[in-house]
Amino acid sequence: MNIEFHYHITWLIAARAGLPPEDTRILATASQYTDDNDIIFEIDKDKPSAYGNYISQTMNILKPKARLIRIYPIFHFIPGDPMAESTWRADGRMHWLNTTPDSKNANRIIDTALKTGNLYRIGIACHGYADTWAHQNFAGYFDPFNSMTGPLSAAIPNIGHAEAGHNPDEVALIWKDTRLIKKRVDNRNRFLEAASRILRKLAKFADPGITEKELKKRETALKKDLDKCIGEQDQTNQYAEERITRYGKLATKPQYGETEIIPYDEDRWFEEAVNEKVRGLRDRSDFTLTRWDPLTDIYTWKNSETYKETHWHRFQQAAKQHQDETWQILKEKNLKGLELPEM
Repeated sequence: MNIEFHYHITWLIAARAGLPPEDTRILATASQYTDDNDIIFEIDKDKPSAYGNYISQTMNILKPKARLIRIYPIFHFIPGDPMAESTWRADGRMHWLNTTPDSKNANRIIDTALKTGNLYRIGIACHGYADTWAHQNFAGYFDPFNSMTGPLSAAIPNIGHAEAGHNPDEVALIWKDTRLIKKRVDNRNRFLEAASRILRKLAKFADPGITEKELKKRETALKKDLDKCIGEQDQTNQYAEERITRYGKLATKPQYGETEIIPYDEDRWFEEAVNEKVRGLRDRSDFTLTRWDPLTDIYTWKNSETYKETHWHRFQQAAKQHQDETWQILKEKNLKGLELPEM
């Protein structure tokens, strides 16, 4: 899934679940920032307040095996039930790291996060839980299992859904997963089901005493509202901005908190917490030549006494906790005794 679901739709889900506006904003931002947290920083290096973060996404899919195993299965491709009916392939293959929607692992991971009450951790967990629908039938590892048939297949690394491109992540797309027995994939159906399941989780978090009748009422209403916002089939994703405008209008309705969706800024939390001294080419730039720049930028806390209260630090701490606890859950199940070949 992309920002359309992880931020805008997640915002609506959290609001419809009954979370107050500020909690909704934090949760939705943490959900999307899981995709944007792809740089390792050293803050206040060599000082008592020194801090290093973990990344929850990497743009380089050829990183060493250990880093891939930490990032992809934990944050984006949660291993599920490799024998589920939804995984049935024309070639009969299976993989223990295959992602399946609403799996026992995914439920345990998000339920563990919900028990902490930490909104940053819950946002991270919502991201991975939602991705079990979008990323189903792909494994978060470098393996031919992920290979799609096509003219560019041999040129693209077989990790995650790299060969499927953005197909699994676009909300209004209908496409074909040629590896499966049931090849037709309607992302709208997948995404609406994901939204429904997340709503149920968050509504119980917001109100532990909520009735099953009320849960079903909200699920039905949410799916109807989102379906209307998504609108027509969009094979080229050209109507994304129009959909986002409709999500924004929906957010201002009473049942969604009557609060406008604040435009997402992937740098906001970092820049609120950290000073950046650029030396040479900016390290945070997407400019290709920055990787060969010998000068390293310097990062310092804007306030070395209160930095632990910033959104960025809280998110990073939540990411570390999420990684550690999720890894233990997966080690007990899909990773138990599994030997992965070196890349």
